[in-house]
Order: sequence, then C-alpha cells, then structure tokens
Amino acid sequence: MEVRHVERCDDNAFGNCFVGAGCIEIADIVNKDAKQSDSSKVNTFYHELTHSILDTMNEKELSNNEKFVCCFAGFLTGAMKNAYFLEKDDDD
Repeated sequence: MEVRHVERCDDNAFGNCFVGAGCIEIADIVNKDAKQSDSSKVNTFYHELTHSILDTMNEKELSNNEKFVCCFAGFLTGAMKNAYFLEKDDDD
C-alpha cells in the first residue's frame, strides 16, 4: 500500500483510500484552510488503512460505518504509538 501526501483530498477530507490503486492519500490541508497536524496525519493513516482492510475483506457494512472505523483507528493509533517492542534493539 503506497502512502501519498497530497495538498488536499476530495471534499476537503483528511484522507482517502483507493483499494484498486493500492494507495492511501493523506491531506496536508483539510476543511477550508486548516493544516493537518502530524498526529492527525498518523490517525488519518490508520483510519484509511482500516477502510482499506475492511474493503479488501469485502466488509462493506463495517467500512461504511464511520463510527466503527473512527473508534477502531483511534485504538490502533494509540496502540502503535505505544508499541515499544517494535523498536529495534541495539543488539540487532
């Protein structure tokens, strides 16, 4: 899955996923002219990744449930932020 940083997404969205094209877009500018923070971009990535996974699994009902996707992505963002075991050891 390719991640593209774009100035804006369609409809001033924070991000978009395009399963067929194999990419996720993350917007720098959202709403009218607000700059998206780095932490918001990380959450947006996991949000769009969740949509992408659910769409690939043909779970359209869950993917269209923004409340579910937002909640799941929020938990995933927090978990990955605190996943210290993913850091490379000095011995590696």
